[in-house]
Amino acid sequence: MFLATASKEGTPNVVPIGAFKLLNDETLLISDQFFNKTLKNMKENPKIAISYWGDKGGFQIKGSVTIHTNDEVFKQDVAWMKELRPNLAPKSAVIMKITEIFIIKAGPDAGKKIG
Repeated sequence: MFLATASKEGTPNVVPIGAFKLLNDETLLISDQFFNKTLKNMKENPKIAISYWGDKGGFQIKGSVTIHTNDEVFKQDVAWMKELRPNLAPKSAVIMKITEIFIIKAGPDAGKKIG
């Protein structure tokens, strides 16, 4: 998956992400170990997009984020990462509230909003 952000001036930034999980149908947790420009952008502009491509096609997911440090959400992220990848130490937990989902595979439904 790839995460796209933009600064308050509109300068884009895209990074791969590997530590994420769906918390429910509308919420995604992204564990931040390495974000620099990405974190700065999300603090300036909380709107993000994620692009996912798999065997059956792909999706673009849009939403807004809140950044958590030193709270229960962050503590849960730290505990999750200790189980999943003990060599990684989260700097923050990013919670994405999903607002839109689009199909990105080729064909007649390309760009179709599905959520």
